[in-house]
Amino acid sequence: MTRLRSLSSRSLEREILDDHSPPQPIVDEVYAFLGAINRWLGGGRATLRRFEAFSEHWQPGERVHVLDVACGGGDLARDLIAWGRRWGFQVQVTALDISPRALASARRRGCDERLRFVCGDVHRAPYRDRAFDYVTCALFFHHLSDDEVVETIRSFNRLARRGIVVNDLIRGWRHLFWSWFFTRPFNDVLRNDGPLSVRRAFRRAELAGLVVRSGVTWLSIQRHFGHRMTLAGERQASPR
Repeated sequence: MTRLRSLSSRSLEREILDDHSPPQPIVDEVYAFLGAINRWLGGGRATLRRFEAFSEHWQPGERVHVLDVACGGGDLARDLIAWGRRWGFQVQVTALDISPRALASARRRGCDERLRFVCGDVHRAPYRDRAFDYVTCALFFHHLSDDEVVETIRSFNRLARRGIVVNDLIRGWRHLFWSWFFTRPFNDVLRNDGPLSVRRAFRRAELAGLVVRSGVTWLSIQRHFGHRMTLAGERQASPR
């Protein structure tokens, strides 16, 4: 690896993909790679484990509407729908992303009658308060500044009637090495953004501090296999 700077604090260097400038074939390759990594290393399972815990008090056949923010290639949205079908729940997902190219890639990788793609910014999305049962995202928070994370948690809190599930990376040397190693055979965007994503990621105490700043006190952090952590919780139940 060429950049051996300290990991004591997170990098604020922007990733190439953040500027939405790579051409469509590169975007497609990035999301195909992320989808494969999630399948091989179980990144998506961290989110599903949280939903499995929530579903213990769902009714059989219950309809649950999820907003998937920064959906990227749409893998999490499709996984949630498939998981719901497997366990007898009607999980419907609105997959939101600010990048038209990400959404184009997601649509080509598979659609579903319970899946709706929307181009937009979660902070400006025209949805009423508590419009969704759950709000989720994966590999999104490390793209944000600390202040943006606080604002995003508050936006999720506004939109979610029942709960929130955030899935993201944990910053560390071992994770940085594996990210560098696995991205070597691919395009320049992956070779740059893969390791940089780890440098931009949070450690548990850092994310916990931002949760305190947000004032959304009903969220908890769990570590998972594959250098992942989830920030998740359900608000106190309220009648429909």
